[in-house]
Amino acid sequence: MTAVIRSLADSLRRFGDDRLEALLVARPDLASPLPRGIGPLAARAGGSTSARRALDSLTLPELHLVEALAVLEDGSSPAALAAAVSSDPATIAPSLERLITLAIVWGEDELHLLRPLRDGLRTPAGLAAATAADPVAEEAARRVEAARDGLGPALDALAWGPSAVTGSGKLAAALRRAGIVEPDGESLHIPRSVHLALRDGRVRRSHTAQRPVLEGPEVAERIPGSRTAQAVERAFEALRLLGTVRGFDEDPPGVLKRGGLPQRDLRRLAERAGAPLLDHATVLQSAWQAGLIGHDGQEWHPTRDWDVHRMLPPSQRWAELVLAWARGHHLAAVVGTPDSSGTGRSLLSDLTRRDGVRTRRGSLLRLLRTSPGVDATEDSLVTALAWAFPLVPSEVLREETSALLVEGRALGVLDGGSLTVLGQALVPALDEDITTADARLAAALEEVAPAPVEEVLLDADLTAVIPGRPAERLLPLLDWTEVVSRGGALTLRFSAATVRRALGDGRDAEALLALLEDVSRSPVPQALTYLLRDEQRRHGRVQVSRASTVLTAEPEVLDLLQAASEAVPLGLHRLAPTVAVTLSDPGFALQIARQAGLSPQAVGPDGKPVSEELSHSLRPGPIDPDLVTVEGPELRIPAAEAVARIRDAEEGGTDLSVTDRLLDAIARSTAIPLGIVDGQGGVVVKQALPLSLEGGRLRAREAGSQEEFTVLVHRVTLG
Repeated sequence: MTAVIRSLADSLRRFGDDRLEALLVARPDLASPLPRGIGPLAARAGGSTSARRALDSLTLPELHLVEALAVLEDGSSPAALAAAVSSDPATIAPSLERLITLAIVWGEDELHLLRPLRDGLRTPAGLAAATAADPVAEEAARRVEAARDGLGPALDALAWGPSAVTGSGKLAAALRRAGIVEPDGESLHIPRSVHLALRDGRVRRSHTAQRPVLEGPEVAERIPGSRTAQAVERAFEALRLLGTVRGFDEDPPGVLKRGGLPQRDLRRLAERAGAPLLDHATVLQSAWQAGLIGHDGQEWHPTRDWDVHRMLPPSQRWAELVLAWARGHHLAAVVGTPDSSGTGRSLLSDLTRRDGVRTRRGSLLRLLRTSPGVDATEDSLVTALAWAFPLVPSEVLREETSALLVEGRALGVLDGGSLTVLGQALVPALDEDITTADARLAAALEEVAPAPVEEVLLDADLTAVIPGRPAERLLPLLDWTEVVSRGGALTLRFSAATVRRALGDGRDAEALLALLEDVSRSPVPQALTYLLRDEQRRHGRVQVSRASTVLTAEPEVLDLLQAASEAVPLGLHRLAPTVAVTLSDPGFALQIARQAGLSPQAVGPDGKPVSEELSHSLRPGPIDPDLVTVEGPELRIPAAEAVARIRDAEEGGTDLSVTDRLLDAIARSTAIPLGIVDGQGGVVVKQALPLSLEGGRLRAREAGSQEEFTVLVHRVTLG
């Protein structure tokens, strides 16, 4: 004969190791710090703070069962619970089993809901809080039956609505006379027992045990492989936008007083990059969460992690960017929209942070992977998300779903309402360690991406065609040209305006000509050579060295720079007609020279051109530590090891602390001798029943008395 389960602790003692591990994974706060035994674990699980947090992990059918148990009498049977949610025991069994695994419900034939939830859910399923003045169930049923003849339609309308009722006309008066509603201050409400009678004793009209399926048209391709090609193109476009971060050295965007990137700077950066604002915002937000950009309180700059990141292969750079987005706590698509206080939300700030968004984003991505042939509509995604997170407001779920579709598309993992081949690889990576996940995503992109092309077709009309995906060495061409068309080939056009723009940004025309001569199938057209050299001659040339900062140029060019108002902050000192020095750093000197209308070039100590990519020392990530915290506590040790330690403590392998012994007494509902240190250092011993332990305070009741008292735990001693 199976022993009767008398408490939550008894229930947990029947758990196998696998089930205890599942409990700790689902409710990691129970293992921080690790309880020394099953009793302390049960007491901690039954605490009000932990119990309320556990509600956030429930799906819609599980929440309905909890609400029903809060209404039913304590110790109701599974059959009564199923009837209360308009279902049957077999249908609710999986949800009920999970509630037991989560230590929210305990018992078999007699089910018990955690006391903090039973007391805390005062208006479950729209029912009013129970009061001593409510009519008994028989009286409530009599009132409803008597009112059916004249008020039938009104009763049907009230049955499944909220308990609060507004109105002051004849109908309201008739409902009051019939005892269906009662005054509640200036409004009316339906007593809980009457409301249950209106619902025929049920708490919920229906029980949705299965998650709603995604709806939408079938995914179709007019040209086989086109969706994969588009996903690859968007992935490399995200990398191109990420590359614009190098421009922060010369023209860094500012930092708002409350933190974040000013909206005007974001618009300027997106316009300069030739990208939609939200796409650019998504890439910058992901780069920030990956620790690639940060600020010093005044300006945004690349960090030291950026120097390492830019040396990686493209597939690995994309993998890091996407994982930072998927595992991040921020929404980029809400930038510029007002928050609840009316404040505009700025990018790269705490204002775009959303508690729980990482979990909900992962839930949607996993759901999309189960429906690969459906281009899901936004409405069906919101409905499915609401089933998984019933306590989150609907407007929040819609905002996050819309953001997922926009941001996922910008990174190449989503195409409309379906995952791309890259998105399919992202989902399993969500549950892997960072090294394995990086390798998986990089391999997925390398597998579907075409081999990079390292040749260019130049034409006399100043166009350049790259017949495929450009290799890394060809990307500088984008700085000198405008994009004419994309697709199987990338068509670019040189013009006087694009060349002047590149020269103004400090690009070197001679280096470009050397590159074109190396990669072009045909000789460089004479018209293009003349265009580049003429524009470079018109702009002049300044060389900036990293040695203390040294500037070298023709005498007339240095004269022009010294006379420019923009160069006043440099404090130039001429050492020779062709040499000047400044105490400013090289990056600032480069920026000032460009503002003066010149075309500076970064050179090394030997006078030879070097990369304008400066090394960085800025610490990666947001300055505010709160912006990089995880969502709630996480298991500090593997679940299996935690369970083994709890089992060992339960068997007497370790000594219990005062806190754990109190928790064990709470779990067992056992009175113990309680020593309380008074103000003079003496100890007063009471035979007391510990009730709860929250925030370092013990709530207890002295044996033989109904009066409760509270005492700080550090003043408690146990014999």
